[in-house]
Amino acid sequence: MGTLLRKLRRELLANGRLRHYFPYAIGEIILVVIGILIALQINNLNEKRLRRHEEADIYRAIGQQVTEDRRELVAVIDFNQFLARTHQRANEIISERDTGKTDSLAMLAMLLSQFSDFQRNARIYENLAMSGQLGLLENREIPRALQRLEMTYTQLNKLEDLHWDVIINELSPELRSTVNYNTLKAVRAERLYSLELQNVVVESIYLTRGKDSIYRRALLEIDSLQGLLQRQLGD
Repeated sequence: MGTLLRKLRRELLANGRLRHYFPYAIGEIILVVIGILIALQINNLNEKRLRRHEEADIYRAIGQQVTEDRRELVAVIDFNQFLARTHQRANEIISERDTGKTDSLAMLAMLLSQFSDFQRNARIYENLAMSGQLGLLENREIPRALQRLEMTYTQLNKLEDLHWDVIINELSPELRSTVNYNTLKAVRAERLYSLELQNVVVESIYLTRGKDSIYRRALLEIDSLQGLLQRQLGD
């Protein structure tokens, strides 16, 4: 096609038929412009295709990370519920002043030093923002859901830090002179029934309940996010 056009142009110029050459020249320009536009369109389509692939990879990576977070949360919830039951039982023994269960109370008191600690897989939203990948996500509901989940994780970690402070600053001083850590036997049984220790038990009960509520909220947010990701990927 190009050879034919060049031959036609040479013949028109050679014969001096400039009047007939101008429509040809305009047509040639139009063909060049069309060719450029087609090339640009193909390039844009390729870029969009690559962008969609990269976006889909990001969605899959997010899905994998929150799936791991969910698995960790389920395990943490189970452990937190176990602790909540032991704390409640300790409170009942103290309230009833049941001195026949001192050994049991000593072991339950030692369990007060345990607490659930959720370790998230990664700071997903923050990492996406810092890497610039956040702007690649066309579905803006997904970044908003990630941000909500990140805020929930932050709230949860603050509550866990508070629980740790209670253990270190309130529980440990009470238990250190009350229970023999080696034998798990009470050396000052009356201290196990003190108001100070019961207050620590009650604080622990409220903390485990508070964490359970946030753990479950995080699970719901993860489930909602996974639904968005599945719809986006067409799974």
